[in-house]
Amino acid sequence: MRVHGGSTARLRGGPTARLVAAAMLAATSGGLAQETAPGVPEPAPGQPAPAPGAQPDPGAEAPPDARESPPEQQSPPAGAQAAEPEADRPYTVECGPDPEEGGNVCFVDRNTYVGWRTFHSVCHTCHAQDAVGSSFAPNLLERMRVIDKAEFLKALDQGFTGQVGVMPAWGANPNVNKYYEELWSYLRARADGALPPGRPKRMRGSQ
Repeated sequence: MRVHGGSTARLRGGPTARLVAAAMLAATSGGLAQETAPGVPEPAPGQPAPAPGAQPDPGAEAPPDARESPPEQQSPPAGAQAAEPEADRPYTVECGPDPEEGGNVCFVDRNTYVGWRTFHSVCHTCHAQDAVGSSFAPNLLERMRVIDKAEFLKALDQGFTGQVGVMPAWGANPNVNKYYEELWSYLRARADGALPPGRPKRMRGSQ
């Protein structure tokens, strides 16, 4: 028997030679089996080595940097107005049972009540009752949620051209130009959901 490079080139002889060759092949195979299986990470110090062919445990906890990050908080839609503190609201609305006529009714401050009267004597012709809009004028409840007071007053005074029709300027009309603040109070109450559709009542003693 001749051995070159750790492998058997050719076996000659009787049973003894064949037994020696089989022992050498077994020793060589055992050494190869001790190598780490490809794809299996090296064990940390003090931990047992994984068995050959073992796969990572899918239920094992991922390292901190691989864990799923918490979802980011969503920002409010572009153009949306932040909710005003109650003290800064330009209206006062109290809804409940009507002690005089029965049923439910909303009592409002003087400005909001005059705004309702002004709107339903002039503005409702285009914007419909309760400011919900029509086929040729927009819903003002939606519009009031995305504009500020300066834009509102400018549109009233100088007019406004939008995607739905053209609003005339009211700066020279005494039936409207005296009541800009009141219209602002009424429409804000409607847009904020504080005042439901219908005719409100004026609070007693409100100025």
